[in-house]
Amino acid sequence: MKRLFTWFFVLCVFQICFSCKSKVSSVTEEPHVVSVKATHITRGDIENEISFNGSTVYLKKNPVISPIAGYIVSVGIKFGDEVRKDEVLFEIETRESRALEPGVSTTGDISTVKVPATSEGFIHELNINDPGGYVSEGATLCTIIDNKDLMVKLYIPFEYQSLLRKGNNCKIRLTDNTVITGLVFRILPVMDQANQTQTVLIKPGTNRQLPENLNLTVSFINEKHRNSFLVTKSSLMTNDTQSEFWVMKINDNNMAVKIPVRRGIENDSIAEILSPFLDVNDLIISEGAYGLPDSTIIRIAR
Repeated sequence: MKRLFTWFFVLCVFQICFSCKSKVSSVTEEPHVVSVKATHITRGDIENEISFNGSTVYLKKNPVISPIAGYIVSVGIKFGDEVRKDEVLFEIETRESRALEPGVSTTGDISTVKVPATSEGFIHELNINDPGGYVSEGATLCTIIDNKDLMVKLYIPFEYQSLLRKGNNCKIRLTDNTVITGLVFRILPVMDQANQTQTVLIKPGTNRQLPENLNLTVSFINEKHRNSFLVTKSSLMTNDTQSEFWVMKINDNNMAVKIPVRRGIENDSIAEILSPFLDVNDLIISEGAYGLPDSTIIRIAR
């Protein structure tokens, strides 16, 4: 009886061990599946841009000069007023007229002189605010800015001269994130000796009234490729030194395979890739490929 009990105990232990081993084997053999997001390789055009800082400037600043020496009789404007060409801004009484006794009429050059606006625009500087003061001949009474002659001034390093052709298009981004078009208007033939930069004037393609000295960014197309293989930037993997690039292609068995590629140009959202092992509509991992080993079984998340 004792021997029978011993054999029964040994049989139970053997069965338990075998059952545990089978479970461990089944768990071990089940492959690890990683959930990722995927996208297709597309073909299209891509360009990258180079940007420079600039500021707005008014080119035409027309001073209004006193034609005679005399006393200011009236001031018909205030700082910031918009004026029309030939609109009367000041009246000046000559010294001879002021020297005459009251009630004596004046003729010829001995009179009150009206000073008109030399151009249309707005009053940028106003040196005479109130009547009664004396001005000498040739004194600047005010300055009118032509608000239709706004330009953007850039200082561009000489190595980017190939981008600077008169009539070239560009994009102007304002500080409120508004983007307007621009045109290379004039390239000044002078270099800043210390910084080796060249002054360029850009004509904004807008009727919007922009203030002078507004800081902004001007972007030019630096390079453009047509009919290229394109992927999202999140799909393109690289090493720490950015000397190697690759994508994780998904084959028919839902396995992620590492495919080395050469990177072309890129912009904020997409990148150009060069590889003989990829084609249009190949499925690659767009999210979840970072640190993923080669030949990993994946599941595409919707």
